[in-house]
Amino acid sequence: MAMHDPVRYESGTYVGPKIKERSFSHIITSETAIPENFSSEWHYHANPHFSHILSGGSKEVRKDGSSLQPAGTGLYYYPGIAHQNIGYRPGTRIFNIEFELSFFEQYGLSIPAESLMFENNTSCNTRGLIRIMKEHYINDPESSIAIDQLCINLVQSALPANKQYPEWTKKIRTVLHDNWNAPMTLTELAEVLDLHPVTISRYFSTYFNCNLGEYIRRIKTEHALALIRTNQHSLTEIAYLCGFTDQAHFTRTFRHITGLLPKEYRSL
Repeated sequence: MAMHDPVRYESGTYVGPKIKERSFSHIITSETAIPENFSSEWHYHANPHFSHILSGGSKEVRKDGSSLQPAGTGLYYYPGIAHQNIGYRPGTRIFNIEFELSFFEQYGLSIPAESLMFENNTSCNTRGLIRIMKEHYINDPESSIAIDQLCINLVQSALPANKQYPEWTKKIRTVLHDNWNAPMTLTELAEVLDLHPVTISRYFSTYFNCNLGEYIRRIKTEHALALIRTNQHSLTEIAYLCGFTDQAHFTRTFRHITGLLPKEYRSL
């Protein structure tokens, strides 16, 4: 099907059959499985949603380019943006969390901006996506209220489209993501950005909802998620590859950020 005539995917509809689906009021969570080498039609989604690739992956094509999406990747999809997924890898499994528009109305929230879908250094996983996925699998009487709270936090953590951010906030995100495995002091960071260290210290938390140390730990954890899903390294090796001092430090940080132990995440 041509790109200019994409299919509209309604609520709860994704590429591939669903293994598990749960409905929590205005939120739909599901896991999908896609056959090897399958290619989807050009499509777009009616509702905003986030996805986490548990295993496998694919190449996603959009009108302005394409990107590989391997296991461990966290993604955001803004409604109405057409795309196609091709060449699914063996054993592809994807967790999805979809928001009905009534969710945003009920809580007085804005839909995360379209730009979030295209940002290479967006950390959806460590903003709460993994914690939501955990509740999907627990699915006990408390999961509904937990998912509501976690979803509100996930949506609020995305940079709002109607709020003005200083230019340096974009630069600092790029610098931190490009140098995640090469620690920088506050002074060195300030020099690269041509800012005073006090400016960074005073305003970073205002725009990122965490301090610099926490932000860097999230970046390291994002990289660890991808390595864990490949099953090519031991957890000890991953701890050192991602810049943690030892496996204990890695385990504590990973659990604090995702709500799961690394071995629990690997077993999903």
